[in-house]
Amino acid sequence: MRQYHLATIKPLMGDVTNGATAYAGNDVLFNWTAIEIPKGACFVRTINVLCAGTNGVAGNTHDIQLYYARSINGVAPSNFGVENVAPTNLLASACKNNIIGFSMLDLSAQDDLDKLISYNIIGSRTASAADNTPNAGSAHNIMLQADPSYPSTQGYQTIWVAGIARGAFDFGTAVALNMGSHQAASTAAVQITTDGTDPRICFQPGDQLIGSTTTVTMEVVSVDSATTMTVKNVSAQIDDDEELVLRSPVKIYMGLEY
Repeated sequence: MRQYHLATIKPLMGDVTNGATAYAGNDVLFNWTAIEIPKGACFVRTINVLCAGTNGVAGNTHDIQLYYARSINGVAPSNFGVENVAPTNLLASACKNNIIGFSMLDLSAQDDLDKLISYNIIGSRTASAADNTPNAGSAHNIMLQADPSYPSTQGYQTIWVAGIARGAFDFGTAVALNMGSHQAASTAAVQITTDGTDPRICFQPGDQLIGSTTTVTMEVVSVDSATTMTVKNVSAQIDDDEELVLRSPVKIYMGLEY
């Protein structure tokens, strides 16, 4: 009997470069992101992507190349590349033996036509489908199976996923801190004041944020009004006018068949 598993991949982005800086086509979108999936060989059957827009408006309907990798003799794949920078020969060659698969996500053809206003949902059709038949190419037919020597939770195996941008993704929000005296680091929940884009359009409770200077992270507790929100675990001081952006503006939901 067939069995299925939905894997959720939330790459953390914005740590290396300003999270509000646009990518160029063929830049590294996100580095290797480890996920645990149930043990055993499986097929990737569906891929759906939730992609944040720019400054509260839908967009970013550019293609994404996904690469899949596994460890070798228990050693994780080396650095895929530097976020927001084109891959280099040296880094690409260093993990070539780890790579076990590739997907092309045709966002420009398969998104939801901006119907959700501030972000897009992208369906799982592959860019290589030869015709316009509904659901053509929706079965990716990529097989995943991890290196059993890599330590994972009992009953699970670890696979890595990385992405290349095929267009000028821009995950800026234009939500900026509006506090002349700054906000100090705090593990406790604190209410902050913002200006620019209404934060209710860009964020919701549980979102992980990073400041555009890449020096401070925090978690959204609640989005209280057009100019206030409550956050916790503020890792460092954040200054007036710093932009707040999502750490995981791209979320990938992958349907696996065993």
